[in-house]
Amino acid sequence: MEHTVKKSKTNRLVMRSVASIFIVIAVARFVYLVVGEGDKSVFITLLCVGCLLYGGNILWQTMKPQAYDITYVFLDKTMTLKMHKKEKTISYDEITDMGYVVPNESLDYSIIQLYIGKEQYVIPFAENAHVGEALYGMLKLKKEEAEQSMQKK
Repeated sequence: MEHTVKKSKTNRLVMRSVASIFIVIAVARFVYLVVGEGDKSVFITLLCVGCLLYGGNILWQTMKPQAYDITYVFLDKTMTLKMHKKEKTISYDEITDMGYVVPNESLDYSIIQLYIGKEQYVIPFAENAHVGEALYGMLKLKKEEAEQSMQKK
C-alpha cells in the first residue's frame, strides 16, 4: 500500500517569511546597539534575542523533511518513507509508539501518529477514515510480528 501526505508549499513560504521578520527585527536591534548612540535597554535587547531564537526555530522547522510531501510505502517487512531529497527504509520494530486519533466522530477523518525514535510522523486520512483504521490495524499487527521475531532471536 502507498499513501502520500501532501504539505502546502504556501504554508512553508509564509512561515519562512514570518521567521525572516523576527530575525530582521533582532538583527536591526543588534546593528542599532553597535552603531547607535541611543537607548541601550537590556529588556528590549533580551526581547530581540528571543525574537532571533524564535525566528531561527521557525526557520529550522520549515527545513525539516516533515515539512515537505511524504510518500509512505508499506511493504511486508519494512516501510519506506520517500521524503524531500531522501528516502528512508524502516522496519516495523523501529516504531517506538503509534496512535490512532479520530478528532470528531461525526466527521469522516482520522489520523495515525507514528513515532520512530525521536521523530513523529502524522498520516491524515481525510474523507476515508476507514482506510486509516485498517492501516492502523495492519501496522499494529506488523509491529507485533516484528517484535516477536526479534524476541525469538
